[in-house]
Amino acid sequence: MDGITLQVKQGQAFQSPATEILYGGAAGGGKSYLLRVSAIRWCMEIPGIQVYFFRRTLPDLRDNHLRGPTSFFILLDKLLKSGDVKYRAQENEYEFWNGAVLHLCYCDSENDVEKYRGAEIHVLCVDELTHFSEYQYRFLRSRVRRAGLTVPDQYKTRLPRIESASNPGSIGHAWVKRTFVSPKAPNEVWRVSPTEGGMLRQFIPAKLADNPFLTKDDPTYADRLRGLGTDSLVKAMLDGNWDIMAGQAYEKLRPETHKIDPFDPPEDWMVFGSFDWGSSRPFSYGLWAVSNGEPLEDGRRYQKGAMLRFKEWYGYTGKPNEGQRLEVLEVAKGILSVENDIKPAYRIADSSMWDVDGGPSIAERFQTHKVAMRPAPKGKGSRHNGFVEVRNRIKGNDEGPMLYATSNCYAGFWRTMTELVLDEHQHGIQSEQVDTDQEDHVSDEVTYACMSRPWMRHVERPEDKPDRWMRRLEPKEEARSWRTV
Repeated sequence: MDGITLQVKQGQAFQSPATEILYGGAAGGGKSYLLRVSAIRWCMEIPGIQVYFFRRTLPDLRDNHLRGPTSFFILLDKLLKSGDVKYRAQENEYEFWNGAVLHLCYCDSENDVEKYRGAEIHVLCVDELTHFSEYQYRFLRSRVRRAGLTVPDQYKTRLPRIESASNPGSIGHAWVKRTFVSPKAPNEVWRVSPTEGGMLRQFIPAKLADNPFLTKDDPTYADRLRGLGTDSLVKAMLDGNWDIMAGQAYEKLRPETHKIDPFDPPEDWMVFGSFDWGSSRPFSYGLWAVSNGEPLEDGRRYQKGAMLRFKEWYGYTGKPNEGQRLEVLEVAKGILSVENDIKPAYRIADSSMWDVDGGPSIAERFQTHKVAMRPAPKGKGSRHNGFVEVRNRIKGNDEGPMLYATSNCYAGFWRTMTELVLDEHQHGIQSEQVDTDQEDHVSDEVTYACMSRPWMRHVERPEDKPDRWMRRLEPKEEARSWRTV
């Protein structure tokens, strides 16, 4: 490839002995360029190789890799003109003279992975990995193999291969950090377990300073990154700081503050349940105790009205965002088993469970099996309002949070709530919504719970008496014990 020059960090990634690589960090680190050059090089070096190059959406693929001065068309210009490489627009792929094929792909929804079930991928390139869900990545990784490919001796230990690039942030930030960044020191190569694919994994950090070509051609680019606004976003984009999760939905939710030891709620505390239905996707059931302000037997005290999640049942297979496909009867029995001798004052659930389509609704079928529920409020702006309600409870007031979860609520609450990010495609006030492409089932269920018990921070008033409007928002306490229906 005449005229192609890689900077030092890019060259390190290109020559890496690892077979599952993340090259990532700051904006402007030359990530996308590296992946394009690498994909072309593999096609030129190994006859018959199948290289699959991914962006999350087709527009992103076109805008970032098929247009501009370093696009595939420009990098392959001489080979296209000579006829050594042919571009097939309908298939969106380049065929090389030696039988190698570079496939340009996208995977917008999680269902799109099914298009690649029969693919034999020798080299997988994924640009902006954090835009993909963990499920999408794991599925595509399962398609990576070397069978049937004659590989020169110098490349046998480097294939099959996965090369990814990404900035911090977006919907996949947490799982990408957990998979590549946190386990080992930067640049270290290590063998992962068979359940993780068994490949040689490596994280190679990249900062803007590692790309002198950009800083030379555009010396004010760093200043524009500094002008992004929030400190977390600047650190993520300028410094490539993975400890900062740009756009985190519940940024105030912290284990050291909100995670508490398991407990049995006192009999004079209200207990209620919240539920989000799912079959092919996980369902989530949470049990909540509402503090009356009095201390527990062990001396712990939570302010009056605080919601404490003390039990949960998260219906997933152990694989991210994959449901157990249980029938209503099985889930109903499971809920009653989780509750044991507890009889919640009420159960709140997604209002869509009351939709009727040629037969009894899901909610009616649950009621038949002695699991009665009430619909969560739903209307214009309810998603945004519910999100704000959850965030307000997490933040709490000067006395502490108004929402907690016990340490045994890990599979659902602690695993998923801390990984959610905001929907970057929304604008204005509606941007304050969780991105629904994520594993957001617990978030929805927690939202129903919080919306069933609206809470507002106390506001001091000169007349020292509650505002009528605020009084109307305060939920009426059940007069009877939570152990009675």
